[in-house]
Amino acid sequence: MRGSKVGLADLKRLKKDLQAEREREALAKRVAAIKKPEPAPMDDMAAFQRTMKSVKPIKQAPRVEHKPVAEPAPALRRANALGETPSRADAGVSDGGEITHLLSEGGTAFVRSDAAPDTARNLRRGQWRAGAELDLHGLRVEQARHALLSFLDECQDHGIRCVRIVHGKGYGSEGLEPVLKDKARTWLVQKNEVLAFSEAPEREGGAGALLVLLRQSEGSRK
Repeated sequence: MRGSKVGLADLKRLKKDLQAEREREALAKRVAAIKKPEPAPMDDMAAFQRTMKSVKPIKQAPRVEHKPVAEPAPALRRANALGETPSRADAGVSDGGEITHLLSEGGTAFVRSDAAPDTARNLRRGQWRAGAELDLHGLRVEQARHALLSFLDECQDHGIRCVRIVHGKGYGSEGLEPVLKDKARTWLVQKNEVLAFSEAPEREGGAGALLVLLRQSEGSRK
């Protein structure tokens, strides 16, 4: 019985010793973790230099050149002001120029040098019937020029030789001056496709219209 008591006491003491040993080891680990030295902070300049090693400089031109923008052609400027696309006929046609010496029949007709002298007179007599008509009433000068020249191109493309241009007599213009009447004659004289024109007879507009004879296009001759 006595031996049994002794053995139980020894077991209790051994268990107590083991528990104390475990507590000491755990405490030692906690103390070691608290006392562990932290890594020294990296120097800011050294970190910056290390980062910049992978950076490549951007190549830039030594100076900026400011080149002037080219001026558009006069015909293109006129079309841009109207928001229109210039037709192929606009090039080389101006609004000015004295053409009185080129006109005949008291300034009411024109015949190109390579056409028969009586072409304008025959136009007025109705030898050619007008196949198309353009009315310029209400248009500004720039709009009327663009419309007339484009109209002539389209008529020639379709093989229409005789056309009527209605420009009005100027009663609705400022100062009652027939602006489009004179401008239309100026534009037509500059178009090589125009063989002749004549003031229309009274039944077809009289002084407010022109009958125009165009050259026969290559396509319509075949």
